[in-house]
Amino acid sequence: MIARLDTAQASAHGHADTPYLHFLEALRDAGFEGDIAPDYANRTVLATDNSLYQRLPQAVLYPRGAEDLERIARLAGRDDFRRVVLAPRGGGTGTNGQSLTD
Repeated sequence: MIARLDTAQASAHGHADTPYLHFLEALRDAGFEGDIAPDYANRTVLATDNSLYQRLPQAVLYPRGAEDLERIARLAGRDDFRRVVLAPRGGGTGTNGQSLTD
């Protein structure tokens, strides 16, 4: 069965889960210069790729430069953020859902 976006659940939980919210707050505090998008619209756009699969991410990060990537990696390495899952994404042309994660 193909995993699909559960819109009923997504609208009820239209925001990121608590561990992710803490990660995003820490990322802002660390000086992240790019855009942080935990809103439902950005998450929905990146819930699909060129495959049949759909996975609603907890948030979307748009790094502005290499320093932002370093900030993300540094925070992701901390013990208190071990549950945070990161999935790098390119143009969304994968045909097997490789860039999708919830």
